Order: sequence, then structure tokens, then C-alpha cells
Amino acid sequence: MKKIVKASIATTAGVILLLGGAGTFATWNSSATAEGASIVAGNLVVENSATPATWTANGAPVSIASYRVAPGDVLTYTKTMKVGAEGDSLQATLALSEASIAPADATKPADVALAGYLTESAVLTASGTGITGTGPTFTVAPGAGAVSQDVTVTVTITFPYGDTVGGNNNAMNGAVTLDALTVSLTQNTK
Repeated sequence: MKKIVKASIATTAGVILLLGGAGTFATWNSSATAEGASIVAGNLVVENSATPATWTANGAPVSIASYRVAPGDVLTYTKTMKVGAEGDSLQATLALSEASIAPADATKPADVALAGYLTESAVLTASGTGITGTGPTFTVAPGAGAVSQDVTVTVTITFPYGDTVGGNNNAMNGAVTLDALTVSLTQNTK
């Protein structure tokens, strides 16, 4: 009897396996190659041009290295830069690096205070072929056959008056470096 039970269990298992595998027989199938194309990635770059930068204080040209800033002064940096933008739907943010206005000596409180006032008021704008917007986000249009386009970058830095008399005295005799004035162009994510 044991042999009959074992044989019937084996037979039942074999039938179940055969029925379970019934869907594995070949079925009809077809494929076609879709019409495709090659794509090329775009490019985004900002770099200095040969045109020298200019500085003004309250609208008058100055040598920034020897200018002594006072509350109420408005310093303006202007530079033509090359912006390379290739991409059909490219949008980018043009920004001034946080390290652009740095204390000359980070251990001196007056240097740190002056850098803080100037950094807080710094505003970057840009104009020219291929760039539109009012900032800080600009739409960068792809170049029409050109790899890069001239864009005028302007940084306006205001040394504000204090909220009270002597309100920003902590910046007296402070010094900052503007050597690392850096403009970045970063693609926006959607």
C-alpha cells in the first residue's frame, strides 16, 4: 500500500507541474525597431573676458584698492563675462559667491563687521545677449551658433548707514578683500 500511495502522490505532483508549466510553451511574438535619433548634451559656462573690470563709488570711477569706504557709499563693479549656454530648455541662476567679500583678517572684529555689512547688501545683475530676467534667477538662452555670448555683470555693494547714531561703528577701520569676487552660473532643476 505504501508503494501505491507514493506512486499516486508522485503522479499527482507530476500532473501539477505539467499544468503549471502550460504557460511556458512558445507564443506568438513580434518586434520592430523604433525610429530613433542621437542626442547631444548641452553646456553651461561662465568665464572672464579680456575686458578689464571697472569700479565706481557713488557713480564716479575709483581705484578700489585705495578707496576708503564710508557708510552710505555705493560701490559698483562692472565686468563683461563670457556665458556659454547650449541647451534648448536651459535656465540658470547667476549668483555671487559668498566668499566674494571676505574680511582681510578674520580675527579682527572690525574686518568681520565690515564684510558682513557689505555682503548683506551685495546685489548681482546681468544683461546682454542670451540672458534675461531680473535676478537672482536668469533665463539663459542657447547661443545661436555661438559657443559663448558677452554678458555684462554688475555687482552693487552698499555700505548701509546704521539704524542708530553710531550703529555700525563696529566696522570702523575694518578691511575686506574683494580679490575673490566670483560669479557662478548654476543650472536650475525643474
